[in-house]
Amino acid sequence: MTQLFTLSEDQNFLIDSIVDLLLTQKLTNLKVLQLQSDHFHDKVIICSSNSVTQMNAVIKKIKKDLKINEFIYEGENSNWLLISLKGILIQIFTEESREYYNIDDIYFDSETLYHYG
Repeated sequence: MTQLFTLSEDQNFLIDSIVDLLLTQKLTNLKVLQLQSDHFHDKVIICSSNSVTQMNAVIKKIKKDLKINEFIYEGENSNWLLISLKGILIQIFTEESREYYNIDDIYFDSETLYHYG
């Protein structure tokens, strides 16, 4: 994908591009949530990974395939990776960490827009 994104780009198109990227990277149990208006992020994407290496590859793919260089990430080389970009929070967990932290229940009051797997 050679599309360059700016802050004025349609967020739904960006969400779809991120979901495609995550599914291409073989991430599983992917959910896209719409948060209430009083949160810093509008949308949250939660998904699971088979390995830390697989999770770290997402950072490189966002830079390379989506041509987005300005984003914040935390947790590289750990079992929980957070990526914040343009009002979207991406949380990638190993399966064990996702179960341990029970992250899906934190967003019980959010609307589920998509659920893959």
